[in-house]
Order: sequence, then structure tokens, then C-alpha cells
Amino acid sequence: MVLGPLIFLAALALVHHPLMVSDPPDLATQIRLQDHEKRMKQEMDLLQTEFNQKGLGWNPLQTPQDWMTADQPINGESWDALPYVILLFFFVCCLYTLGKEPSDDSSTDTSSSTTNEDDEDTDVEPETYENSQKVLEDFYDCHIGLDTGDLTNMCEFVESFVNNLLEASKNALPYQNSLPLLDNCIGVDSAFEGWHTQESKPFTVLVPVVPPKGHLFHLETSDCEGTTSKHGHILVEMECMCKRERLLGDAVCFLHRPEEKLSEGKQGAFLMHILCTSSHLDVDKTIHWFQNLVGKAWKNIQHKYNLDLLPVPSNTSCKLKLPFRSGRTISVDIVLGVQQDSFVFLASQSAEMDHSAGTVWQRTFAVQELLFFKWVSQRAPEDSCHLKCMQILIILKEATESDKKTPVLTNYHYKTCLMHLLLLWPLSDWAPENIAQRLQDILLFMSDALQDKCLHHFLIGNISLPIKIPMPKTLRTAAPVNLFKHLAQDPNLHAEAMREFVAVVEQVRALMTDSEGQLHTGEECNPD
Repeated sequence: MVLGPLIFLAALALVHHPLMVSDPPDLATQIRLQDHEKRMKQEMDLLQTEFNQKGLGWNPLQTPQDWMTADQPINGESWDALPYVILLFFFVCCLYTLGKEPSDDSSTDTSSSTTNEDDEDTDVEPETYENSQKVLEDFYDCHIGLDTGDLTNMCEFVESFVNNLLEASKNALPYQNSLPLLDNCIGVDSAFEGWHTQESKPFTVLVPVVPPKGHLFHLETSDCEGTTSKHGHILVEMECMCKRERLLGDAVCFLHRPEEKLSEGKQGAFLMHILCTSSHLDVDKTIHWFQNLVGKAWKNIQHKYNLDLLPVPSNTSCKLKLPFRSGRTISVDIVLGVQQDSFVFLASQSAEMDHSAGTVWQRTFAVQELLFFKWVSQRAPEDSCHLKCMQILIILKEATESDKKTPVLTNYHYKTCLMHLLLLWPLSDWAPENIAQRLQDILLFMSDALQDKCLHHFLIGNISLPIKIPMPKTLRTAAPVNLFKHLAQDPNLHAEAMREFVAVVEQVRALMTDSEGQLHTGEECNPD
């Protein structure tokens, strides 16, 4: 057999190339090693002679393939490899023993005890999270329980209804071509992102506002290099339409045709200025104009619907209540916005900012956030728990709030924590059975943000944002914006935010430790 010499030569190679040690050998050790090497060479020569006598001559020029196809020993002789296999095994065992680091019994005991403790934790932890998961699922079914299909249908109805109002508004007022034009609405915020908590909550839609013919909207923001502003102004400018007026006759050049020189029937073309203050589009005036427009448009289409339309007073948006004949009522919040770039809008109201006033419009990234949640839903596991986590937190948060004051921590802050975690971790971690763990992770993220008084805006300055989410390069690479900057500047405000957060944590803890899954949220459980 050819295998025997190979195994023996491998053993010799291991012997002649011992493991290296950190300390150099002394002179006596070197002499012993040299004598040992000479004896091994002599033994190797004897073995080589024996191999040749048996017809097993070894040619160093042979390749491994040649070894595998070599002729068998002549005269039916065979070579017994068992002694060499035993020798090789002995050398390997010795080398392995010498190469191991010594360890004392105490460390072994410690590691053993640690292993036992880990095993105990592993045995307990899944059971704990399994119980918590059942409690959270029961709580969700009891206090939220919105049917996904029904919510989707309601969202589609709201968008269709608002678009019908916008279409009917084109003929609702005279000289409409001289006032802002309105594009089809875009559903945004909780309902359209999938974390709507109650049917009574408003369905928010964004209506893009476009300048009429002969006018331009110039958006003014205080962005500087490396930073970005959360507010802006919309300057209304006139452009020359003389050529279009001569060729098509469907427009009037407001720039070169003073109002007093127009016929009485065309003087209404200058109505754009009624929505402005010092040549800037005014938020209050624009909202008031739009509310009147909706009221007149509704008269033209109300016969198509089995519901009523009730306006709700507001200076930042057009709020509507739609009571159906069946007794069901939904709320619609129509926000006006002028597009800046890549679906970034200056809007009359924004969920993440303060209320606007006068000619100050607020920058909103509602469309980008909507697209991000859709991007997540396409890649997350089926029945992912990220939306349920958000819904449960909002319900518990609102249960701790007083109707007499505006909370410091808003839904948008918790939503920002969720979006950061969705991008930081693999979406596979949001499987439905991980709801208890992920809920705690969101709270831990918020806790760290409050302690550091720093919660970065999810979109501004986030270079890790998926490329499919449209964001201007200047905003994608800008310096991150701290949503908790006001907390760092006001200790009292920060203390209030901490109190609100602790109250939410206590609600979550009480819920997850209650085997019945009951919690005092101010509402009775109604599975129906």
C-alpha cells in the first residue's frame, strides 16, 4: 500500500517542524535537537532502503495523481500501515497537548457555572417572551384591532373623495384660473403608513398647490452649507405671458398688463394677490380660501354620497368630519403644500414641526416617510410586528396624557425611533413572534435619546437611507437635525419629557406583567 509511506512522511514532517514557542531554547536544548535530527535522518535512510527493496521506491518528482495510479507491490507483497498510523496518531496527540494553554480549575468552574446560568436564562427567556407576546396580541385585538383590509378601503375612499372635491372646485369659483391650482391628493401619515390606531383618528392627505398661469412660486429657505431649515417662505412672482397671450389667448400677462387697463370681466385675473402678504403666500389666507372652495364644491357633488360634510375650524389645515347615514364617522385632514424638490414640501402643517403662522410654511417629508414604510412592508416578514409595536405604544402613550396640555413627546418622536431601528437592524428581526422584544427595543432607543437629549431626524443627513426613497442630495448629506434640541435648551421641558416617557414605560411594564392582559387605558375592551 502507498498510503503507509505518505502517512509516515507526514509524521516526520510534523516532527521536524515542531510548534514554535515564544522563548528561544538554550544551548543544551539545541544540541539535543541536532542529535535527534541526525538519528531521525539515519532512520529515514534505512526506511528508504527497505521501501526500495519491496518495490515501493519513492520518486520526488511524482505528483499526487501519480501516487494514486502507482503500481501495486510485486510478488503480491503488501505493506502494513497500522504501526505508522499509530505513530502519527501519537505525535498528533502530543502536539495538541503541548499546544494547549494551561487553565486552572477556578476558571473552569466559573465557565461551567456561567454556562449553566446561560442555559437557565435560555430556558426561561423564551417562555417569558412567549407569555408577553400573547398578552400584547390580546391587548392589540382588544384596544386596536383595526382590520387591515377595512383600513385600506377607507384610505382609498378618502383619497377618492378628496380628489372629487378638488375636481368639483375647478368650476366652483369664478376666475379660478387666476388662483392656485390643486393637484390630486397624496395620502400620508398614520393611516396610509399602516399604524393607524383608531377609526376616529383623522385621515391626513396632502394636496399639492401649483401656481396659476402667469405666476411662479419661489421657495425661500434659510438652508446654509451643512445645515437645513425646518421652515420656509413662498414668494409669489409674475412671469411674462405676452407670447402665450398673443398665440393662444388663454392667459393674461400680469407683468405687462396693469389691472386698470383690463376689461372689467378680466380684472379678476389679479386675485392671486389676495392670498399674499408682502408678495409671500400667506398660510392663513390660503387655508381660508381653500375652506370656502371646499364648501362650494361640496354642493355640486353631495348628491353622489350617502354622507354629510361638516367643516371643523382650523388655521393650519382644512379639517372635515364625514358622518355616514349608517352612523359611522371619519375625519379628514387636508394639508396644503408647495413642492420644493424630490417630493419635499413646504406645507401648511407638518406632523413633526410646530404650528405655522403668517407667511411661514413648514418643511415636511411626509411623502418620503410614506414611501419608506411601503419599502419596509415589501421586504419585512409576513405579518411583521413593527406596525403593531407602534400602535400599542401610541395607545399606551395617549392613555397617560392629560387633555389639558400638549405633550412634549409626540407620536412623531416614537415614529422616528421606530424608523431608525427598521433601518439599523435586519427586517427579519421584526417577525411577529418578536413583538415583545422589539417593543422593548423601541423604548430603549427612546430612553437613550432622552438621556443624550438627541434624537436625529430620520431623513435629513441619513446617508444610509435606501436609494429608492427620493431625497435631495443636499438634504441627504446635510448635518443631522436634532429633534430634541429644544429639550437640551430647556431643563424643565426635558424633565417633563422624562416624566411622560416613564409613564409610558410603566404602562408597558404593567401590561406585560399582567397575565390577563388588562390595562387601564380609559376604555373598556370591545372586541367587536
